[in-house]
Amino acid sequence: MSLKNPVSRVDTTQETLLFLKRWLKHPLRLGAIAPSSPALTSLISRSISVKPENYIVELGAGTGTVTRRLLEYGIPSAQLYVVELDPELCAFLQKSLPNVHVIQGNATDLASLLPKEVIGKVSSVVSGMPMSTMPLNVQRKIIDACLEVMMPDGEIVQYSYHVTSPIPALKLGLSKKRIGTAFLNLPPASLWRYQKAA
Repeated sequence: MSLKNPVSRVDTTQETLLFLKRWLKHPLRLGAIAPSSPALTSLISRSISVKPENYIVELGAGTGTVTRRLLEYGIPSAQLYVVELDPELCAFLQKSLPNVHVIQGNATDLASLLPKEVIGKVSSVVSGMPMSTMPLNVQRKIIDACLEVMMPDGEIVQYSYHVTSPIPALKLGLSKKRIGTAFLNLPPASLWRYQKAA
């Protein structure tokens, strides 16, 4: 995918201050020290695509830097659902991205958060959640929730600040592949693709 649709930018100072405020309150929930860089958001956006009959779900959107880049790379807002747990970040996303489906909720409840017509038609789940810091049982609940709404050949695209896979793929019945690394991100981030193991 290439850059197609410019999306109106938010005040980066306001965005960064909000991110830092929420990070100070919930450092393990956010998992990053700054919003994702253009290098990382471009790597993510180039790695996924969507057909007219399918949907993309983003988990843990934070201040929406990945969301905006997905829109710029041509993902239609009608086919993009964003789930954010933090109420203040969710309100910011709803205000700054009014045409995107922004839902406040827990990723473990994905099937009950998304409209029925979306279930089974999600081709990609993009996650910036700090999966590596979560207990295995919570990881399993999130992965199971993703698999429940995805197409059989759907993918989970997870970015992480660890060198190794942030998700224990084998234990969770997944195949894994490292897509790439955004070295210009702070800190450098790896991008992983997970699918249900055959």
